[in-house]
Amino acid sequence: MTRSSATQSVPAELTESEQERRKLVEAKHAQAVELLNEHEIDCWLTFSREGSDLLLPFVMGGDYLVGTAALLIFANGPSVAIVADYDVGQVEGLFDQVIPYSLDWAEPLRDTLRDRAPATIAINYSTEDHGIDGLTHGLYLTLMRETQSLKLADRFIPADPVTSRLRAIKTPAEIERMRRACTITQRIFDDLTGMLRPGLTEADVYDIIVERMRTYEVAPSWEASYCPSVAASTTRGGHNPPGTTVIQAGETVRVDFGVLLEGYASDLQRTWYLRRNGESAAPTGIQHTFDAVRDGIQLASELLRPGVTGRDVDTPVRQLMADRGFSFTHALGHQLGRLAHDGGVLLGPNNARYGSRSGGVIETGMVFTLEPCVEMIGLEEDVIVTEAGCEYLIPPQRQLYLV
Repeated sequence: MTRSSATQSVPAELTESEQERRKLVEAKHAQAVELLNEHEIDCWLTFSREGSDLLLPFVMGGDYLVGTAALLIFANGPSVAIVADYDVGQVEGLFDQVIPYSLDWAEPLRDTLRDRAPATIAINYSTEDHGIDGLTHGLYLTLMRETQSLKLADRFIPADPVTSRLRAIKTPAEIERMRRACTITQRIFDDLTGMLRPGLTEADVYDIIVERMRTYEVAPSWEASYCPSVAASTTRGGHNPPGTTVIQAGETVRVDFGVLLEGYASDLQRTWYLRRNGESAAPTGIQHTFDAVRDGIQLASELLRPGVTGRDVDTPVRQLMADRGFSFTHALGHQLGRLAHDGGVLLGPNNARYGSRSGGVIETGMVFTLEPCVEMIGLEEDVIVTEAGCEYLIPPQRQLYLV
């Protein structure tokens, strides 16, 4: 089964969602070819079996192939998908050549590698980034065993140079999906504003947001038990399930929350203040804390641009927070994509906790969160790096939400 080229038109008889899937994958394949040529790598091989690889959505637009599969994209020449006969429909129209097998995948893979003779073969593992480390140890041993006769052992290299940037650098279609996910997340925050009141528990707020997700037909961006994460002023922030703490007047409420829409995630935080009787604004201390976090995010957005490192952005923001009397130990921001925590580069300090990841260079098309959260204030914004700097995916929270 073949198709004439990677840029052929999408058949009209396909559903709209299938057309969008193929267009998105076509763009990622083109991006992969550019990266292969840039790094002088001849072939990228994704070797997978049922449920084993987080990169499958970028390679074939879905996250599930049942049978053992070898998906090959070459720097030059047609792409090849070797899949079980019942998986053909998952890759048809996405690869130039589809080779189905009923019994043995190894022989067609050996034939392909022998015929194409790539000098370097990037395979799907990484020691740094979980999002591109899909080759299990068992699969690696299987691949080495079944290709041993070809004497390719010295040609296999980790696919990081291609896959890390393929995952991190978003195409316009990916950015649009993430922008829509952020828009729906903000709608849910706005809905919550009209429902918040003293006397609700953290669990009550969680239930409201879960009901809103059902209404908007979206899923949580991370583990459902703590997405959203809801914290009253007296509750420790972080990745926690909501508790039975009652939210009182005179307190803040922080919600860390994101949704998955068409395979792409948002990750935002918002803070509300529940006013006491007679109050028109939050107390000075709470407002001062909010202003510091807001200003830290704004500074980060001004520093974030192509060519700088994560540390270059983190250090001045951490200093601003210290000058205001605050500190935070977590990273200033992380990448965002098909996962809420996505990509190897992050905005953080130079320490053992974050290692080399904070020294990574920022590129156009990367999406990051900005979140210098402290004490009772949780703010988090999602931004896309552009050639000129960065852009908020949706308007940021500039003022405390007052209830």
